Amino acid sequence: MQELDSVRIHFNESNLAFLNLLLGLIMYGIALELRFEDFKLLVDKPRSSITGILSQFILFPFATYLLLWILNPSPGIALGMLLVAACPGGNISNFVTLLAKGNTALSISLTAFSSALAIVITPFNFFFWGNLYPPVQNTLRTISLNPWDVLKAILMILIIPILLGLLTKKFLPKTTAKIVKPIRILSAIIFAAFLLIALFANFQIF
Repeated sequence: MQELDSVRIHFNESNLAFLNLLLGLIMYGIALELRFEDFKLLVDKPRSSITGILSQFILFPFATYLLLWILNPSPGIALGMLLVAACPGGNISNFVTLLAKGNTALSISLTAFSSALAIVITPFNFFFWGNLYPPVQNTLRTISLNPWDVLKAILMILIIPILLGLLTKKFLPKTTAKIVKPIRILSAIIFAAFLLIALFANFQIF
């Protein structure tokens, strides 16, 4: 087994493009089970949205920071944990929320909002909490995000699939009823296969 701090994952641009396409398909399948009215409720009852935003941007990074003091991982692992905590939620969380019959509209809205703010919030949280944890201060590097890349990712895996799904359900309800379950199953199968292939490609690490 390699030392974790020296591990390099095999994941190229083609893999990333395929993953984004897959996440877009998953998001489209989720949107097929939503209505435009579901998002209006978030404006009428903002408490859930505010709670989710505060949890994402403040509580989660803070809890991770406390966990570092408890677990005392190596600097590389600690930085990885802080980076994950600083990143916005993703489409898989929306998919899991749907399967758990949670508030999917809220989950999607939080994903969109946090992704849009990631250009500022992710580097800030990563650098702020990292500087408060002495073991990583010497290895900490500031990170930057390309706004155009972030915008393209949000459009590809979130905004466009959501709009297509909502419009499909609104104007083609019969078609939606036929395809929603197959798309959900297909998305889960393809995603599981992608994870297995990625695991196999990096199996030597383990």
